[in-house]
Amino acid sequence: MPRRLASDPVAEHSHRWTQGSLLAAVLLLMLLSAGGGNVRAAFTPDRVWFTPSPGSIDYVDLFQRPEEWPHARQLFSVFKFYQQHTQTPAPAVVGPNSYTALANAGAFRTLVRWGKKIAIEEPAVKEYYCTADASGMNTSIADTLASIGAVERAGGIVSYLAMDEPFASGRAPACGGPALEPTADRVAVYMSGVRAARPSVQIGLIEAYPVSSESEIETMLDLLRTRNAAPVFLHLDIDLNAVRQVHVDVTADMRRLRTACAAAGLKFGVIVWGNNGDADALYALDAGRLVNAIAEAFPTSADLPDQIIVQSWAVSRTGASITPTNLPESAQYTHTNLLWSFYRRLVGETGASAGGARSR
Repeated sequence: MPRRLASDPVAEHSHRWTQGSLLAAVLLLMLLSAGGGNVRAAFTPDRVWFTPSPGSIDYVDLFQRPEEWPHARQLFSVFKFYQQHTQTPAPAVVGPNSYTALANAGAFRTLVRWGKKIAIEEPAVKEYYCTADASGMNTSIADTLASIGAVERAGGIVSYLAMDEPFASGRAPACGGPALEPTADRVAVYMSGVRAARPSVQIGLIEAYPVSSESEIETMLDLLRTRNAAPVFLHLDIDLNAVRQVHVDVTADMRRLRTACAAAGLKFGVIVWGNNGDADALYALDAGRLVNAIAEAFPTSADLPDQIIVQSWAVSRTGASITPTNLPESAQYTHTNLLWSFYRRLVGETGASAGGARSR
């Protein structure tokens, strides 16, 4: 599934322990103790990522009303923006959450003050960047560097870039698809250009499954490694609706990919998202099924993927990207409530459906 935002053409971090970081470590330790998990899991670097829906109407409130999500706010380590949040003029998909609005609200500066890392999801390779000459990839690199610069001007520090499914997009004939090698070449150009300008920023890969099979994703990683373009992480975007149609073994494939990433020295992560953007409850139902699939593949807290990315790009029938609502975490089905409850589910504090205590 090429994700919706992927098709939208648009125009030095030194880590320090802040009070929030210490509280997060203590919180995770408490959760893992309750779930009978391995304490080491609590200190996995940058385990939990959070990416709200790009146009959610209370996005800015996350930074202006921190008292409304005390638990979830301490839990995550990395906050990921979409590239569109850094662009001026603002693309329609971000709604009221333009770069100007975020900068005026102190969003980027606040994340630094909280001790959180900032990531940006970047297009990297899309059909509109697939030109016959070098101009397309030069533009892609320039757009990414502009995004990093925008965050810095607003007081932020970019630690990560997440390439938004370049191989899924690269299947287009204009990009030389469906062969994987042309996209690998473009990714290598992109990573080389960005690294040269911003060597401290780490670059990772998002890929869609089962649009790309487990074996194809392993091939992608091999192609990038031979081009000196190995990403620092692989974040798997699983479409459970598509999984049902092609009858793949998602449990086995997640385990194989985690093993492959570990052998290559990469972090392996899974994105938790929901398909349905029409209502918070429907979104939560979809996302919950994905959390249960992750829990089935990795049945103890020691087995968890290196990174869990709680993220939304759901679109409603009216074309709005506002689901789910973010605040407050005390309200059922909000995104911060899901962030908190899904992680508790994965570390084993609650059961899949009944909500009772469960040791994994």
